[in-house]
Amino acid sequence: MPETRPRWRVRRLHRVAAPVAAVLLAAGLLTGVTTVASASPPPNPSDSQLAAAARQKAALANQVGQLAAQVAVMQSRLNQLKDNVELAEQKMALALQQLQQAKAAAVAAKANVQNAQQDVVNAQKEFNGYMQAVYMNGDLTGMTGALLTADDPSALLQQSTLQSYQATHQISAIGNLQRATVAKSNADAQARAAVQAQAKAAAAAQAAQAAAAAAYRQAQAQQQQLQASLSNMQTQLQNAQLQLATLNNERKTFLAYQAEQARIAAARAAAAARARAAAAAAAAAAAARAREQNSGGGGGGGGGGVPPGPAGQWTPHAGQVAVQRAMSYLGWPYAWDGGNASGPTYGVCAGDGAFNDCNVVGFDCSGLVMYAWAQFPFAHFAASQYLQGSVHPDPGNLASLAPGDLIFWSSDGTVAGIHHVAIYIGGGSVIQAPESGSLIQITPIYDVDTGLFGATRPLT
Repeated sequence: MPETRPRWRVRRLHRVAAPVAAVLLAAGLLTGVTTVASASPPPNPSDSQLAAAARQKAALANQVGQLAAQVAVMQSRLNQLKDNVELAEQKMALALQQLQQAKAAAVAAKANVQNAQQDVVNAQKEFNGYMQAVYMNGDLTGMTGALLTADDPSALLQQSTLQSYQATHQISAIGNLQRATVAKSNADAQARAAVQAQAKAAAAAQAAQAAAAAAYRQAQAQQQQLQASLSNMQTQLQNAQLQLATLNNERKTFLAYQAEQARIAAARAAAAARARAAAAAAAAAAAARAREQNSGGGGGGGGGGVPPGPAGQWTPHAGQVAVQRAMSYLGWPYAWDGGNASGPTYGVCAGDGAFNDCNVVGFDCSGLVMYAWAQFPFAHFAASQYLQGSVHPDPGNLASLAPGDLIFWSSDGTVAGIHHVAIYIGGGSVIQAPESGSLIQITPIYDVDTGLFGATRPLT
């Protein structure tokens, strides 16, 4: 079972390994890596493109603001025109009502005219009766004549009373006739004038209402045109904002790419320096072994570069051989659950970033330990490997470490929490298989991870 990987480490699983491998290949530090893809830089918009996009966005934003103000003004005008239409409708309704009232008054006046006509007829009859009475009685010229010709004074008195009555009724009949005639004429004239005036008023009210409605419709059309222009301009503004945001993001991505390339270059240089130091250390160890052999000293065999196996037979030479075996795969890819005592294998596809590891040939951290210490039956599990040795140097004291020692990291400070293992190569550095998407690499021991837990010396 491979080592467990905490989630806070998985965030780094998507590093681009190809550029690192390319540099290491160029430096002659990698073996066994047959295909390396170079990463192309992201697009980098020019300053003039960014400035032009910003100007376009600002200009469109200004136009949108102006159109929005015009739409607001037109909306206010529409509200006023709508009020005018409603007022004109009310005035027209009042005029139509007054016209109907005038027509009703005309009908009533017609009835009054008919009554006045009857009064004229009655007055005419009364006048005609008076004229008949005068004709029948003759022309009485005065009281003196009457007295001279009268046969009876009492008859004279009666005749005088009749004449007085007739005179009174003559005046009344003539007055009644005149008044009835004038009343008829006035009633006719007033009725006709009222109907004509109200008809004109109703026509004027209808014309005013039609004009107000036409003005409202025209303003509505203008407002719709403005709104359409505003919507179109807002779409253009959104497109300009998107274009500017895209260019800014491309620039930000390019700057991040540049920073990452600088970081990778620095890491490559450091790795190359560590590799040279490791090579020098290996050469020095080989020279020391040669001197020991020439002097007849012991030190353990394990021919063919394979460290001796039985527990209790650890030697500095065995540790150096384990380092050399691990270093032979420097630059090979990480594969989760990959590798064993015989060499690299296909990994296992899993979650937390190892989604493609079943297509990758390589090692995980505990698999690299199994290969480096091939003659010892290490388990494929980092926590178990910690317990497969009786000597546990202090990784916080570099002087206590020897090449080939195993260094462990734990997430909770316990053996059960051990999630990573690396092989100490000397000089304060380790060789490790970090995570999915990365390569086997040399790293300063204190830069590997947090939670440094302990160390184990194999074959003890």
